[in-house]
Amino acid sequence: MTKLHYSERSWGNIAKLANDTKAKATALFKYAEDNNIEVLIYETIRTKAQQEANVKSGASQTMKSYHLVGQALDFVPTKGSATKWDEYGRADIKKFIAKAKALGFEWGGDWTSFVDKPHLQNNYKGYATDTLGDAPSKSPQTPSKQATGGSIVDYLNSKKIDSSMANRKKLAVKYGIANYTGTATQNTALLNKLKAGAAPSKPVQSGYKGTSLVDYLKSVNKASDYSSRSKYAHQYGIDAYRGSTSQNLQLLKKMRGF
Repeated sequence: MTKLHYSERSWGNIAKLANDTKAKATALFKYAEDNNIEVLIYETIRTKAQQEANVKSGASQTMKSYHLVGQALDFVPTKGSATKWDEYGRADIKKFIAKAKALGFEWGGDWTSFVDKPHLQNNYKGYATDTLGDAPSKSPQTPSKQATGGSIVDYLNSKKIDSSMANRKKLAVKYGIANYTGTATQNTALLNKLKAGAAPSKPVQSGYKGTSLVDYLKSVNKASDYSSRSKYAHQYGIDAYRGSTSQNLQLLKKMRGF
């Protein structure tokens, strides 16, 4: 058995899990050590407050997380002390995931609606059916309206509006919140605008009807240099802007409100 760089930290987190989940996670991490598969089990059980914060930030989409009842763990591939968030497709990590599935874990990387590659959960006999110590793990109480009143995700869900990160980015653009990344400050600003019934930011009207982004920007008295266009592209959700014809047309449509 090989001791990995993060063995001590991982074992400490595994010890916090509910009993059946802990037994499976123990077998999984022993497999990693025996086969020198470098991973870090960086999170297992969460508090209600931590989960509320994750939901508000968009990192999670439910207050019924298996982390709350000790039936889930999050892991990241590593190389020595370095975490490798883009290496879930690594050959040895694929073996680690396959072993996890064989032990009964469900992998979040297989999900389609909310892909969560670090996540492994033990469904066992259902939510909150595993035991923490000598007592069954308890499902946390449903958050009160007061506790969730400040959550942009909860507000959108209550209005039957898509609360995904992608849609919140679109809403942020519409309501004039630039460079949206889901921070608490941005979420609060967006929530306040939505609750207040504020009208989405309207595109600046122009008499220009052509397809040149530069000419359109000049017609509405906006800077049209490459640096400014890059900033506009980022604001309107166009990544890796290089000034290509297709990107310029896409940005032009967004700025016109199409």
